[in-house]
Amino acid sequence: MLENYLKWDSLFDQAIKEAKEINFEIKTDKVIFTGMGGSYIPGKIAEILDYNVDYRAITGIPRKVDENTTLIAMSYSGTTSETIQAVKEGLEKGSKIVVISSDGNLEKIAEDHKEKIYFIKVKGLSQTRYSFPVLITPLLKILSTVSINKINLDELKEGVIENKEKYKDLGKKLSTKIIGKIPVFYASTYFPIAIRFKQEINENAKSPAFYGEIPEVNHNEVESYVRGKDLLLPIVIGNESIDDVTASVLNAERIIPPSSSKLKNISSLVLLAGLTSIYLADTLKENPEKLNIIPKCRERTSVIFKG
Repeated sequence: MLENYLKWDSLFDQAIKEAKEINFEIKTDKVIFTGMGGSYIPGKIAEILDYNVDYRAITGIPRKVDENTTLIAMSYSGTTSETIQAVKEGLEKGSKIVVISSDGNLEKIAEDHKEKIYFIKVKGLSQTRYSFPVLITPLLKILSTVSINKINLDELKEGVIENKEKYKDLGKKLSTKIIGKIPVFYASTYFPIAIRFKQEINENAKSPAFYGEIPEVNHNEVESYVRGKDLLLPIVIGNESIDDVTASVLNAERIIPPSSSKLKNISSLVLLAGLTSIYLADTLKENPEKLNIIPKCRERTSVIFKG
């Protein structure tokens, strides 16, 4: 499955060209992004950038949306129950709604409410996690209308091209160090990337992994290494002073962002997460495509939100 990540430069190229056709402009004071799993993380990663609006990413159904809210709902499959319910909630409350999806019920809902929903149809690869480029790119194009700093989408592709070969090697090394340990990914600015590493290892390698946000972990979680140091493998993502504190205290592995460009760092570090998880899956002889327990959760969740 390694090839699915290694073709991200061409996938970003495709997504950047298609994003030029997006003409939605945010005109509200508040923007809420909602998605689940691999369709949540693009919205969370977008929090790394700075905006002229109140922007936040959540999972599930937002508690407070109104006419002054732009609700951006992402579900690659278009069938995620929680995200569908969130869109229905947004419609009921009169929010401005953007839906990003490849198919499914969300496309039908958008078709039925053309006057209220701006629909962006995307086409990626077989799994949501492989399709990150086609999800993050249109989202950032929309958010560029309220970004404090200029968003150059080409930098997403450049980050992959510049770091692909280096990260193939680093991914192998990280996966080797993870064997026999439970990795815990820590970060401050790049905290959403820590979440992504955890997701990838969970789903591709079928293995436990966790994350923590710096500096919060320095006030409690670090103490757990008194008993957990032989079990846990701390990995710190970032090179800020506060990241150095956590890394030095825990003698952690380091992942240093390769660029001064946040966009290049986003695409390349997410690529590294995918590569690392695939190398780990290969070592553990796990099939990244096979889902063992997730389908049971989806089936039972859909019953809750039915109707």
